[in-house]
Amino acid sequence: MLSYEYKLYRTKRTKHLDNMLKEACFVWNHALALQKRYYNLYGKFIPEGRLKKHFAKRIKRTYMHSQSVQEVLERLVTAYERFFKHKAKRPPKFKKHKDFTSFVFKQGGGYRLCGNVFHLNSVKKDYRFSYSRPYEGSVKTVRLKRSPKGDWYLFVVTDATSKPIAKTHNGASIGIDFGLKTYMTFSNGDKLTHPQFLKRDLQTLQKLSRRYSKAHGSRKEYARRSLASFHEHLARKRKDFQWKLAHELCSKYDTIFIEDLNLRGMTRLWGRKMSDLAHGQFINVLKHVAVKYGCVIHCINRFYPSSKLCECGYRNDQLSLHDRVWICPECGQIHDRDVNAAQNILRRGIYELTSGSKTNEAVAEGCSAQTTLSKRSRIPLL
Repeated sequence: MLSYEYKLYRTKRTKHLDNMLKEACFVWNHALALQKRYYNLYGKFIPEGRLKKHFAKRIKRTYMHSQSVQEVLERLVTAYERFFKHKAKRPPKFKKHKDFTSFVFKQGGGYRLCGNVFHLNSVKKDYRFSYSRPYEGSVKTVRLKRSPKGDWYLFVVTDATSKPIAKTHNGASIGIDFGLKTYMTFSNGDKLTHPQFLKRDLQTLQKLSRRYSKAHGSRKEYARRSLASFHEHLARKRKDFQWKLAHELCSKYDTIFIEDLNLRGMTRLWGRKMSDLAHGQFINVLKHVAVKYGCVIHCINRFYPSSKLCECGYRNDQLSLHDRVWICPECGQIHDRDVNAAQNILRRGIYELTSGSKTNEAVAEGCSAQTTLSKRSRIPLL
């Protein structure tokens, strides 16, 4: 499955798309009200099939296609399932129409694609979009999404598969250690700094935020769009940096070893900087690009003490975050904290791939709070 993104041109006809979003938001809120009322009366929830049948017979649609309505109901059911499985912190809630951002057309119809023209059957209007590249395969779904800035985007999902991309090096492996002062440290000793787009333009962002908070009347919406436009500009610069870096790494290496990070805990400690670095977003991009190159991404357990181990097997339990360089008291080797961590990640990853499973050592590290380790305990690197 491949997804293509196109931007719709601004016209006066986009008001019909806004009306379709309002109707989709009504479907969400009405279905949620039915679920809450039914649960209060009978102590259980309405099945998905019965909910779809109710909307097909009782609710009159003006803009939305029947399968688009079903997709909104499926979205609500999925939100409840995520809450019951403790993957979401709260159950779904009622939404304002300005906070509802997208609706979907499935294969059943309601639209027509012809070159760079998207035709909607319900309103009998044509919408042109920037046809930057042709899509391949048969269309499965079409999603219309409105950005906070107010622009509309068209997402076309097809059944085509991505074509493999040639690599410049075959059989090469590398370990990567993520950090705050240095964005990435590689096992070969190279270091990469992050541009920190948010920090660089923080004063401009604060100025736009103050302007939005002080605006009144007709100037309020203009200030909101200016702020949303700047946020979108920062996000696109960060995304461009991440995609280019992911393509560069996957083209050079066959196997990339990274460490599984506790991103939520790190965000609580270093909030804005972690959001600016966006380690989690980059890992998702890296895994997506790796599929095209046939590259393997292997994650090391987060409890593995990669920065505390020496090649001789000595473990420095007294190492703190302020110590960037340390000397092994047994072999006398001088270690750069980040480079040593990347090299240990590479060794551990190769061992885990060759052995076929993770060792119990990394799991045992998770129980270190219950057991007192000696200051000079030995842990094998491989």
